Amino acid sequence: MLLALWTATAAAQYALEIIPLRHATADQVLPVLQPLLEPGGTLSSGAGQLFVRASPANVAELRRVLETLDRPARRLQILVRLDSAADSSRRELGATGTLSNRGSSFEIRAQDASGRAAERVDQQLTLLEGSRGFISTGRADALRERASGFDVVPRLAGDTVTLDILQQRESGDQFQRLSTTVAGRLGEWLEVGGVTGVAARDERGILSTGRATGGDSRRIWLKVLELGR
Repeated sequence: MLLALWTATAAAQYALEIIPLRHATADQVLPVLQPLLEPGGTLSSGAGQLFVRASPANVAELRRVLETLDRPARRLQILVRLDSAADSSRRELGATGTLSNRGSSFEIRAQDASGRAAERVDQQLTLLEGSRGFISTGRADALRERASGFDVVPRLAGDTVTLDILQQRESGDQFQRLSTTVAGRLGEWLEVGGVTGVAARDERGILSTGRATGGDSRRIWLKVLELGR
């Protein structure tokens, strides 16, 4: 208790630092900065500014982290590919071998048509990092006038992209909010799950399980590209 009182008293003696936010919002940066605040320190926001009262060393640390957060949002393009079960079953032939000629060698590799079609794109959308976009995975439900699909929120850390996948699914007379996260590198195809459509056109979403009835299944792949580079 005495230690808590001492740290609070010491923090109160530090000068109040006012740090303006240029691009990010307080809601975006506070969840990252709060865990870095030393015991007894204070951190709040208002009118596009941060108000920090902490030791000079702690303030310097918060400023360093803030520099990586408070920057213009990067503009992204998300490419979507929906592969049917037949598409997914086609694989690279994997026929490799080595030919040699007087000490020199080179590798040969055979690839089927699915490799040449690997860059097929079924949908695409453009949005800023941290914003939300909707990806459709099937026909609209005529009764609810709502397309089946999911929301995606991309977040970047260098060349690594994290995709927050969000879906609202009806269960009886209630709605369930489901989510998952997939991470990878910019420019790579990332498998985010699958969707199953049954004969009655009942489609299960990316985060749910389909019925054990006949129908077709598709794998969902996303690729994130940065625009403007």
